[in-house]
Amino acid sequence: MNNTLKVIINGMVGIAMSAGLLPAAAAATLDMAIQPVRSEKETREVYKPLADYIAKVSGQKVTIHTSRDFSEYWVTQKDNNPFEIIIDNAFFTDFRNEREGWISLAKVPGLVSYSLVTTADNPVYDTKELVGKRIASLMPPAPSGIFLGQMFKNPLRQPAIIPTVTSEDSLKMLTEGKADAAIIPTPLVNLAMSDGAELVTVKTSVQIPHTALSVSPKIDEAVREKLTKALLEADQNPDGQAVLKSLGIANFEPADPSLYSGLMQYLIDFSFAN
Repeated sequence: MNNTLKVIINGMVGIAMSAGLLPAAAAATLDMAIQPVRSEKETREVYKPLADYIAKVSGQKVTIHTSRDFSEYWVTQKDNNPFEIIIDNAFFTDFRNEREGWISLAKVPGLVSYSLVTTADNPVYDTKELVGKRIASLMPPAPSGIFLGQMFKNPLRQPAIIPTVTSEDSLKMLTEGKADAAIIPTPLVNLAMSDGAELVTVKTSVQIPHTALSVSPKIDEAVREKLTKALLEADQNPDGQAVLKSLGIANFEPADPSLYSGLMQYLIDFSFAN
């Protein structure tokens, strides 16, 4: 085929696509991973409105990716991250920002801590009393598992850890008498107590910035700007309000990288980010 004929054919194809006579290329897919603090089914349900919202703003399909637990979640992304969007805790957010050049666009408002609790029927007031006792917890590198490890640093004086998949499972193990204590996000402790649960707080971790939504450096800057604006203004439109309602928050706030700076040290200390 000579060059003149190629030019004519390419021009005809372009005209046909512009006129809608030929199908346009499929929209790119944004793969969005979400930290496994809920069951996989619940995670998909809770975050579907957000996925739809991001798809509408970006003009790209958004696929939600879930994991059974933090071990699977971390292994999937640590060495060859396949995702474009991740919604994650402060430790992993800082790791990606510092090591992989990710950009945090918005976050859940405020700070969060993790509390080691017992029931009022079998109260404990010092972690020393829980050596050898059953504690329900997500396993490291989940924040609750890492903070629990910090509370019991002596390798010869350890509790018996009962691994769970979600914080709700940890709380259920405690209230059903299958564990002597549980470490769960402090907001979940407050929610449970407001619902009538009688819990005693043994120890609470330091506060860390709440969950952030971050994007890969592969995402175009113009798309990043659109997403940031849409997230921070989510409370001002019906689609955004549906997202916030599903997530159980009032709004998103800016995710300044300095808020997370240094927090990947927790992962380093537990040999998850060496």
